[in-house]
Amino acid sequence: MFLLAGSLVAGDIPCEQQKAIQADAAADGIRSWDLAYRFYRQFLSCDDASIAEGVSDKIAKLLTDKWDSFGDFIKLASKDKGFEKFVLRHVDETIDWSHDAPKIHDNARAHCPKGSARLCRILVVRTTPEGK
Repeated sequence: MFLLAGSLVAGDIPCEQQKAIQADAAADGIRSWDLAYRFYRQFLSCDDASIAEGVSDKIAKLLTDKWDSFGDFIKLASKDKGFEKFVLRHVDETIDWSHDAPKIHDNARAHCPKGSARLCRILVVRTTPEGK
C-alpha cells in the first residue's frame, strides 16, 4: 500500500499512485550513489512510508558494503546540499541496527576519506545507539 500524500520536503508535490509504484521500483534498484541521486531528483515527493524505509535500507547498504564509493556521494553532496540532507535523513531508526549501523559507524570512524570529516562525524553520531 502506498501513501498518496505529498511531502513537505518536496514542496507539496503529490505522489500519485503510478509515481509511487515507479518510486518503489526505483528505490529497490538503488545500488550506487548515482542511482540514489537519480531517485532523489525524480521521486522525492514519494519518499515516505514503506518507500522511505526501502530507501533507508539501500542507503545503509551503500554505506556498509560500498564504502569505497563514498567519494561519489561526497561529490554529489557537495554540488547539492539537498541530496546530502536526503541521504543523512535516511540513516535512521529503520536501518538494521544489529548489522548496518555498526558497520557504518566503523567505516566513518576508521576509513573517512580526506576532507570528509564533517560528514563522517555526522554518520558516527547517527549510528551511535542512544545512551552511549
